[in-house]
Amino acid sequence: MRKFILYFSLLILKASLGLKSYTEWFQLKNDYEITYGGELNVALVDITRGFPTSEITIIYDNTMDSYFLIQLTQSFTKKDISICHFNVSSVRNLDQYFNYLSIIYKNHMKLYNLFFVNKKLAEHILIEIRETNCIRRNLIYIFYWGNENFQRYFLRNIHEAMKVVLITNPRLNTYRIYYNQATSHRKHHLSMVNWWTKNKNLFNHPTLPNEKLIFKDFKKKLINVPVIHKPPWHFVKYNNNSIEVIGGRDYKLLNLLSQKLNFRFQYEDPPDRIQGSSFNANGTFEGVLGLIYKRSYEFLLGDVALTLERSNVADFSFLTLADSGAFVTHAPAMLNEALALIRPFHWKVWPAIIITLIVCVVILYVLIEVPNRYRPRKSRRSQNNLFLDSFWFIVRLFLGQSERLNDNSLKVRLFVVLVSLAGTYVIGDMYSANLTSLLAKPGREKSINNLFQLKESMINEYYQLYVEKHSSTFGLLENGSGIYGTLWKLMNENQKSYLIDSVEEGVRLVKQNLNVALIAGRETLFFDIQRFGVTNFHLSDKINTAYSAMAFQIGCPYIENFNKILMAVFEAGILTKLTQDEYEKLGKQHFESHLKKELQLNDDNSVGKKENSLKLKAINIKMLQGAFYLLFIGHFIATLTLIFESIHKKQSKLYKNARKSKLRLKLDKKIHVIVAFFANVRVRIRILIRNYINEAIISTLEYIE
Repeated sequence: MRKFILYFSLLILKASLGLKSYTEWFQLKNDYEITYGGELNVALVDITRGFPTSEITIIYDNTMDSYFLIQLTQSFTKKDISICHFNVSSVRNLDQYFNYLSIIYKNHMKLYNLFFVNKKLAEHILIEIRETNCIRRNLIYIFYWGNENFQRYFLRNIHEAMKVVLITNPRLNTYRIYYNQATSHRKHHLSMVNWWTKNKNLFNHPTLPNEKLIFKDFKKKLINVPVIHKPPWHFVKYNNNSIEVIGGRDYKLLNLLSQKLNFRFQYEDPPDRIQGSSFNANGTFEGVLGLIYKRSYEFLLGDVALTLERSNVADFSFLTLADSGAFVTHAPAMLNEALALIRPFHWKVWPAIIITLIVCVVILYVLIEVPNRYRPRKSRRSQNNLFLDSFWFIVRLFLGQSERLNDNSLKVRLFVVLVSLAGTYVIGDMYSANLTSLLAKPGREKSINNLFQLKESMINEYYQLYVEKHSSTFGLLENGSGIYGTLWKLMNENQKSYLIDSVEEGVRLVKQNLNVALIAGRETLFFDIQRFGVTNFHLSDKINTAYSAMAFQIGCPYIENFNKILMAVFEAGILTKLTQDEYEKLGKQHFESHLKKELQLNDDNSVGKKENSLKLKAINIKMLQGAFYLLFIGHFIATLTLIFESIHKKQSKLYKNARKSKLRLKLDKKIHVIVAFFANVRVRIRILIRNYINEAIISTLEYIE
C-alpha cells in the first residue's frame, strides 16, 4: 500500500512538472541536491529520529521545491514517521496553521514543527508564536536556514523559553544543528549542539542535549524575582523607592536554590503587590502571575497555591507547602462567672428534672392518699392541700436534701429514702462535678469551627467575612459552589467591602472587631495570630487541602532542575525545619518584646511578673459569687411570694365579704321587685272592680226613671 502511494505521488509530481522521461527526473534530483547542499531528506530523517519522535509537521511556502517535498515525504514514510503538511503561502493558510498550533498548545500535546520558509516569514512566525504565547516544553520549532548567516532580528525574536532549532548547510552533505537552549546563561543566542554528515550520519544521539545537564549550572546568571510581603514566607520592608527583604522561609529557600544552581537573584517590587487568582472580564490576568504569563518575570516563590485558573498561566514546580484552608475569628469571650452555678443545667436537663418532680409528687400523693381512703387513720383538710404539701416536700427534698414528712407509712418512708438518695448522690454529685469543672476551667462563648457555623453567624449575628484579594481563597469563594457559593452570596449582599490587601491586615481587623472573620491559608493565619497574640484569636478546623509551589513561565526549560532540589529538601524535612525556625524566631521576638514592656512597667519585679502572667489563674472566691447572687435571688423571690400570698389572702377576704354584701343586695332587690309586683297587681284588681261597679250602676238608671 505504501509503495502504491509513493508511486502514485511520483506520477502526480511528474505530471505537474511536465516531465516526459525519467532522465529529466534524475536531472531534477541532482539540481535539488545542489540547491539543498546534499541529501537533506536523509539528514532530516536521522535528525527527527534522534529527537526522538515518530510525528512531524512540515510548514512550507512557495520557496520550497515540489520535488524535494515529494522526496522528503518518501523518506519520512519509509522510516514510519507520520507527517502533516501546511502550505503557508497565503495569509489564510498561515492562520489555519496557527489555529492548529493553538489547539495543540491548549491540549498540552507534543509537536515538532519543521519550517521551509523565507527569512522574513520565519521572523514573522517567531513574532506570532511569542504574541500568541504558543510556547511549551513539548513544542519544538525547527527551521532550515541553508548556508546563510543568522540574521539579528531573527535571533532577537527568539525567547529563551522557546525551543528553536536551526539547521544550516555549510558544505555539501554536511548539516549543523544549532539550539537556543544549549546554554543556561545566554539569551538570544544559538549554539551548535550536533551535526550530520553523509558518511557518519548524526554525530550525537539524541539530537538535542539533556536540559538537566545544561541548566545544572546557570554560571552566575542574574534573575529578577518579584516578591510580596507575606509572613512567614517573606518579610519585606517597603521604603520610598526601594524594597528590602529582611527574612522569611522562602528567602532562605531561594538562597539555597541559588547556591545549588549557581545563579544570582535580585528582588523586585511588582506593581500590584498581589499574586493574582483568575482572569478578568477583559481576558487579562492581574498580579504577579499575570506578569509571569506575559513573561516579564521568570518565576515566583512564596506561598503560591495551586488552582485550575493559575495552572493556565504558569507551570508549577514540586510542592513547597502542603497547607489547608481555615478562617480565624476573635477569641470567644469569657462567660460570666456568676452564672456558673446554673450553667450545668442545660436546657435539655430541665424537661427531665420537671418530669421527675411531677412523677415523684404523684407517687407520693398516691402512697399517702390511697391507703387513707380505705383505712382512714386521720382526717385530711382536703385533697388539694395534700397534693400541694407533697409538691413542696419533693421540691425541698431535691433542693435541700432534708425535709420532714408527717406520715408514718413504711411505703412512704421507703419512697422518701429512695428519692433522697437519688437527689443527693445522683443529681447532687453530678451537679457538683460539673460545677467544679466549670470553676476550674471557666467557660467561654461558643466558638465558630466550620463553614456552616460561620454561615449561621453571618445570618444571625451579622458576622463579616474578609478575604485577601486575588488570592487562591478568593478564587475559591468566587467560583465555588455549595457552602462556598452561599458565603460568597452573603458577602456580596450584606457587606460593603470584603477584600483586604494582605492577611496581616485582616488579622489586625479581626483583633479589633468581635464580629469579623478572615479566611486564608492555615499556616499563614497560624503565624500571624502568633505575632498578634494567640489569646486574641480562634482558629477554625481545616476546611480544605491546598498545596503551594513555585510558579514558572509556561515552557520554562529549567523547572526539572528546581524540582530535583525541592523534592530533596522536602523529603529530608528541610522545608519543615525552615518553617519551624521562623516560628521559633517569632516566639523569641514575642517574648523579648513582652519582657521589655514588663520592664518598663516595673523594673524591680519584672521577671516575677512575667512568669506569673504566663501561668494559669488559680480559683478564687470571686468565682463563687454566683452562689450569693443565687441566694439573693431566692430570698427576693420568696419575699415576692410572701407579699403575693398576703395580698391574695386579704383580697380573698374582701372578696368574700363583698360577695356576701352583693348577695344581700341582690336578694333585697328581688324581694322589692316581688313586693312591687304584688302591690301593682292589687291596685289593678281594685281598679277593675270599681270600673265594673260603675258600669252596673249606669246600666240600671233606665229602669229607675
